[in-house]
Amino acid sequence: MKYHKISTIKGKALFAVVAIAVFNVMLLASCKGKRGNSHDIDLNGMHVELPDTLRVGMLNSPTTYFDYRGTPMGYDYELMDRFSKFYGLQFKVVVGGTISEMIQWLDEGKIDIVASPVPVTSEFQDRAILCGPRNVSTQVLVQKTNVPKDSLVKDVTDLIGREVTVQNDSKYFYRMQNLNEEVGGGIRIIPLAKDTVSDDDLLNMVWKGEARLTVVDSDVAEAALSYYPGLDISVKVSLEQYSRWAVAPDAHGIAEALNRWFADEKDDEKEVFKKYYHLSKLEFFDMPRDEIEDIKSITFANGHISPYDHIFKAAAKKAGLDWRLIAAIAYVESHFDADVTSWAGARGIMQVMPSTASSYGYTSEEMLNPAKCVDVSVEILSDLNSLFSKKIPDATERENFILASYNSGPGHVLDAIALAEKYGLNARKWDDNVEAAAIMKSKPAYYRDPVVKNGYFRAKETVSFVQKVQSAYTYFKERT
Repeated sequence: MKYHKISTIKGKALFAVVAIAVFNVMLLASCKGKRGNSHDIDLNGMHVELPDTLRVGMLNSPTTYFDYRGTPMGYDYELMDRFSKFYGLQFKVVVGGTISEMIQWLDEGKIDIVASPVPVTSEFQDRAILCGPRNVSTQVLVQKTNVPKDSLVKDVTDLIGREVTVQNDSKYFYRMQNLNEEVGGGIRIIPLAKDTVSDDDLLNMVWKGEARLTVVDSDVAEAALSYYPGLDISVKVSLEQYSRWAVAPDAHGIAEALNRWFADEKDDEKEVFKKYYHLSKLEFFDMPRDEIEDIKSITFANGHISPYDHIFKAAAKKAGLDWRLIAAIAYVESHFDADVTSWAGARGIMQVMPSTASSYGYTSEEMLNPAKCVDVSVEILSDLNSLFSKKIPDATERENFILASYNSGPGHVLDAIALAEKYGLNARKWDDNVEAAAIMKSKPAYYRDPVVKNGYFRAKETVSFVQKVQSAYTYFKERT
C-alpha cells in the first residue's frame, strides 16, 4: 500500500510551493507560543529563559530529517517538533553536512542546538554540552539465518577467512579494520563507496544473498528485522556507543529544558522511534514488489472495478481524466479502503495528507469521505499536469512524472530531472532515466549535489508506486 503527500495548494499556487520547498535553506516549524526574542519557561520551579525561535542544526538523512511527500519529517525532527510545542517555542532548521560542522556552528553562535546523533566522545564533550536523548547502540554483524549451522558466525573469531561488506571510510569500516588486528588478521573487508550505499542497501544485499555479511548499528538492525525476516544480528562487534544532542557550552537553560523533557516524555520518544524505525518501513516492505497479487480478486462484475466507480467517473469527467487511472491510484494507495490512515497520517481512499487537504480547503477528517478525497486528488493531478506540461511535452510520458509527483511531491521529481540533465540521462523520459536519477537521490553523493534542492528521497517507494499504478491501470483498461 502506498501513501503520498504533495506540498501544493489549489490551482496555480502549486508553483509557489515548489519554489519554496527547498531543503538546503531554513524551514520554519509552526508551534504555539509568543513571538519575540526570548521565552521564559518554568522547569518545576526553576525559571530559564530560552530563545523564542531555536536555530536547530540537523543532518539531512533517512532518519534525522527529510522531505517525505512534501512534508518535513524524521525521527530527530519530530522529537524537536514535540519538544518545541511542549514549551511553546518555534524552531527553524539549518541543514548541516557533518556533525563536526554543526558543532563548529555552535562555537560560532550560528545555531542553538544540534538535533542529530552526536557521539559521546571527549572531542565533542570538550566543545559542547551533550544533552537530550540518550541513544545507546553497538555495532552488530548481520547475516542470514538460513545457512548451514557451521556457516553461521557465532563469535568474532569466526570471521577469520570470511568476507564482510561495509561502507568505505565509515565507522563500520574502521571498526572492522581494528577487529581484524585484534583477531590476528584474516578478515576480508569488502569496502563499498560510502556515498553510494546506505545501511539499508547493505541489509538488503545480505537479505538477497548478494553479500554474506555486513555491519550496522544495533538500533538500525533491530528495526530491520521487521521487514527483512530471517536475519541474525546477535553477534556484537563493538563496545556500546553513546550519542546525544548538543548545545553550546554556555547554553545551560536549553540543555536543562531538553534533559527535563526527554526524562519526562519517554513515551513520546518511544512512539516516534516506532513510527520511523518500524511503521514507516513495514508498510512499504510488506507490499508485493513486482506485481499486485490480489488485483485478481476483483471480479469486474457488470464492468465495475470498485464500489466507488461512480465517484471516480464523476471526478474524472470534470477534469478530463480517465476514471480508470483514478481507480488505479486508489487501488494502489488504499486497496479501496476509505477509512485507512497511514503511518505518516495520510487518510482515505486516495491517502491524502492532512496539510494537503487543508491547502485545498478540506479538513483531515473530510478525507475519510471518498467523494471529497477523490476531488482533492483530481485537483492535484490537474495541477501536476499543468506543472509538467512544458517540461514533458509527450502526454503519455508525462503521466509517469505526474504519478511520481503525486506520490512524492513535485520537488523530488524536479530534483531527479535536474540530476538526469547533469548526468547525461534523458530528462524527458521516466523509465531508466529520470527514474534512475530519482533512485540516485537516495544516496548521499547525489542528495547533497548542488542541483538538488529537496534532499534525501525515499525513491524506491515512488518508483514502485509508478510501476504499480501503471500495471493496475493497464489491467483495468483491459477488463472494462
